Amino acid sequence: MFNSFSYTSAPNTNDLLYLPLSSSFLAESPPWIIVSGSANSSTSQGPALSWSTLSAYTTSDILLFGGEPGPNSDIVIVDAADSAVLLDVFSRLQPNWTVEPPSWVGEPIRRIRHATVTSPSGLVFIFGGEKADGSKNGFSDHFLFDPNAPSFALLPSNNAPPDIYGHAAIILSDGRILVFGGFSQSRGGLIPFSTIWVLDTKSLSWAVISTDTSSLPDPRMAFVAVLIPGGKILIHGGSDANLLSNFADGWVLDTTTNPMTWTPVVALSQLGARRDHFAVSSANMVIFGFGVYLPAHL
Repeated sequence: MFNSFSYTSAPNTNDLLYLPLSSSFLAESPPWIIVSGSANSSTSQGPALSWSTLSAYTTSDILLFGGEPGPNSDIVIVDAADSAVLLDVFSRLQPNWTVEPPSWVGEPIRRIRHATVTSPSGLVFIFGGEKADGSKNGFSDHFLFDPNAPSFALLPSNNAPPDIYGHAAIILSDGRILVFGGFSQSRGGLIPFSTIWVLDTKSLSWAVISTDTSSLPDPRMAFVAVLIPGGKILIHGGSDANLLSNFADGWVLDTTTNPMTWTPVVALSQLGARRDHFAVSSANMVIFGFGVYLPAHL
């Protein structure tokens, strides 16, 4: 006997997994270690969430922000400013959670499907997101978390992305942050990949740039994006606006050309059609994992 859940009704978990990358392993049997979770009451406990983000701002300190509490959560008010949690992983196998009080240091309202980026100096940038109340309304506000103060501050809105969620944000070596993809209710659908918002992290000013339109990925949300060597960004998968069909294709954005150019990578289709998965760049490799599998979008 087993339980069958829908995509949005499955219970969340607070398991924290650790995957060491110091040595090679077989892709079909990665050495995951559960270092925290409700199954072990002796460990420090974090919240059970979906569609939250983890942003490391030092080698051992991480900000968990946002997330959908789920149907069995003790959190009943999902539009409150109460989602900031700090995670100390100085001891990788014995992490420690600190749940901050509501409205801690000016934190914004809880959200899901937002995107975060951490600068080399440890500043965490938070972009957009969707309300966690099931309304499917997006946020057009974007924030900067400074862990040194600590404080949350609203970023400028001039030329900034609109109400957007299911998008991606990547920081380049020169300090610019690119925001692209996702869904915008005010714009009536998915954002085309010909439009990219760029945040200058030095001046905190926004600009909108266009890419070469001769070859573009289909618009999508809930895809993965990761920076790879050579100033390039790799994306894979994602879904349509209704979360009914997934993509299996992958693309690379070359940020060093003017205009920036998209190129399909046929081999990435071997990963299959998936969304809400993860991708991590390690040396000259990209590690993909997890996600939701549904029929591919053709």
